[in-house]
Amino acid sequence: MTVKNEGNRRPDIRSLAAILAALAFLALFVFAGVNASTTLKETTVSTVMPLPKLFFSLSSASILLIPLSVVCMACALAALISRQRNVAMLFAGISFVTFGLFLFFFSRETMNSALYSPLSDALKEAGVKFKKRDVKGIDVSFQPTVFLALAAAGIAMLLSMPGPGREEDRRRIRRDLLPYGYIAPHLFFFIIFFITPAVYGIYAAFTKWDLFNEPVFIGLENFKTMLLDSKNTYYQQLRNGLWNTVKFVLYSMPFCILVPLTLALALHTKSRGNKFFQAVYYFPSLLSITTVTLSWRYMFSPDYGVMNRFFGSNANWFTPPYSWIVIVVITVWWCTGSTMVIYQSALASIPQDHYEAASVDGAGAWQKFLHITLPGMRYPLMYTFVTSVVAQFNIYGQPLMITGFANREANAVLLMYIQENAVKKQVAGMSAAMALVLGLCIMGVSYFQLRLMRNNVPD
Repeated sequence: MTVKNEGNRRPDIRSLAAILAALAFLALFVFAGVNASTTLKETTVSTVMPLPKLFFSLSSASILLIPLSVVCMACALAALISRQRNVAMLFAGISFVTFGLFLFFFSRETMNSALYSPLSDALKEAGVKFKKRDVKGIDVSFQPTVFLALAAAGIAMLLSMPGPGREEDRRRIRRDLLPYGYIAPHLFFFIIFFITPAVYGIYAAFTKWDLFNEPVFIGLENFKTMLLDSKNTYYQQLRNGLWNTVKFVLYSMPFCILVPLTLALALHTKSRGNKFFQAVYYFPSLLSITTVTLSWRYMFSPDYGVMNRFFGSNANWFTPPYSWIVIVVITVWWCTGSTMVIYQSALASIPQDHYEAASVDGAGAWQKFLHITLPGMRYPLMYTFVTSVVAQFNIYGQPLMITGFANREANAVLLMYIQENAVKKQVAGMSAAMALVLGLCIMGVSYFQLRLMRNNVPD
């Protein structure tokens, strides 16, 4: 039996051929292209758009099928290498279908902005004067390499299919594919709405882009400007926005951990009405940040807010340093509920025998908390610490609606500059570079926290 299993694990001819077909699809995709032409005033111009460049244009909904097809074929290749042919068949089939759908829908488009830009440049070089509305349509055709890539995807799918077998083999196929059936909807949206924007955002960071025309690759110019040119506005924006973001994280993180932990400990006593108070404390986390911020803005209003009337103060809560207090209060009030529920679950998992044994030994409440409660909640505490830091680095709505860019941009965080430059000033390339810097900072902090968690794991 052992010899038979080892023999089954050896890659056979069909598996090797399927691996080659998957690699052929990925290679052909890189070199494949789309032919486009248009005729205006008896002048015909044409251009060739490579599929990778067409993907980065994201000029139509059908192009979103390209990253889905490529990622699924990469997953099929990984499954083939790990000798999971049933899984490879599933991903290769999805890649084949999505790539075929892309060819079908894209060929039916009569006006694509990614193809219009090079064609319009060719018309201008030919001396044709025109407006965009004069171009009635663009003729699209695919190069032979596109159809070869589609054929390679189909061959990879067919070679990954198991032959007609026994009922036991069919049950094994269903068992292997059932987990992927559950995650398929999430995987689809993850690729379309996370991986694709992430890849495109990284690419945009190295381009000069105004959101309307095609991005122009300029290398590291955006990073040189905002990191080294001290006389440039973007240099000042990066420093001020990133520093304000870090300050907010430092101000809010202790309260984002201690306040939920205190409430969870209080509710863990099972006093009368604890379920009601648990619902009350959790309710703010169900609201949108816009609703929460606007509600607290009315409460802190220097003219008619209840805070000044309650404390008998005339303070303007929307100016430093009070503005940071308002922003931190809003954030903690909004985030407390979900973190509190995690801590309640962790407290419920600590055996009561430990507390009873500690009471017999004469331990007090504080000693029980230090030596039983905190060690028992170590992993939930570290998890919420990591996720809270990542969430607070993405601060945007609270300072935007409380102060905006007022007070000499004293509360302007980096995401506010990113949105301002991309949408209003239409400097999307620089905004993408700032976003990439912020993402790298979050990754660095998260990596440090994860290493800290691993070092605390007992041997």
